[in-house]
Amino acid sequence: MAYLDRLKLYKKLEKIRKRPLLVYVTSIRPGCSAQMAQDVLPEFIRQINCIGTSVKEIDLLVLSNGGDPIVSWRIITLLREKFNKISILIPYTAYSAATLLALGGDEIIMHPYGNLGPIDPQINITTPQGQKTVGYEDIIKYIDFVKGIGITDQELIQKSFEKLSTEINPTVIGFAKRSSQLGLSMGEKLLATHMKDKNKTKIISETLNSKFYHHGYPLSRKEAKDIGLPIAINDPVIEEIIWQICEDIMEELEFNKFFDPDEMIKDKISKSSHLQIGIVNRVQEEIKLALLESINLNCYIKNEIIANYIIQNDASLNINMMVRNGSWVVEKGEN
Repeated sequence: MAYLDRLKLYKKLEKIRKRPLLVYVTSIRPGCSAQMAQDVLPEFIRQINCIGTSVKEIDLLVLSNGGDPIVSWRIITLLREKFNKISILIPYTAYSAATLLALGGDEIIMHPYGNLGPIDPQINITTPQGQKTVGYEDIIKYIDFVKGIGITDQELIQKSFEKLSTEINPTVIGFAKRSSQLGLSMGEKLLATHMKDKNKTKIISETLNSKFYHHGYPLSRKEAKDIGLPIAINDPVIEEIIWQICEDIMEELEFNKFFDPDEMIKDKISKSSHLQIGIVNRVQEEIKLALLESINLNCYIKNEIIANYIIQNDASLNINMMVRNGSWVVEKGEN
């Protein structure tokens, strides 16, 4: 199915829930995933403007591996300007900044297959050994390790820090610290949009920031409820509908199919009845990276993958890849 088919599910859910539904997804497809980014904010405004002024409650279904934490804050503040109650629906994966987004909801409706995750920001760095992803907690745990094995001599501690600095630039360490503080602060601020107990918001945010020891830890519905998040009571009917929506989007965006440009070219060659050797051939494919849907509007963004290749006389391939970044496309729904 695609958007027009999903409309039936959106309408069915809205009839049960008696409020509008927005569906925000960023690709989790291996090989061409996408992140929550600032460019979606005008599309949220566009969607919000399509909803009547008398409507005071809204559902937001989220499927994403995360991205920019500021985007989470902006989305929630945009929604709060118009709606008194925000419900976040999690059918499957909502990691990192997507978890932050969920923290801004008055209630979180999680499918049994759904999961949240830690909110400790990760940064990509270049080291002598290549590209790595680190978080502030990784750096802190190294320092704890040095102290934990009994090193007390100041000269040895200094050498340990110098070793760390050869792996990670000191300015990056400072940035990692600030990022960690940002995640902690955003968690508290988002929870505070609907929770009055400052001590509770602080404890929940600190738990999600540093207590799970792995950025990819899948926080289940029960665990989310145990740490104090407003997890809604199970409703099998709603769970079934949001899972059907999730499955359809996963199929359309091919989340279970690894994107390999080389395979894309080889598939094209295998289907060609006439191979042109020694000249430039081209394969083009559009990949949907994110969508923001409702019964009013279908907003999505695609990138175009362009592969120019030459088949050599020995049948080897010379390939040149190019990605053409797309812009958001807006199409009318049925309303």
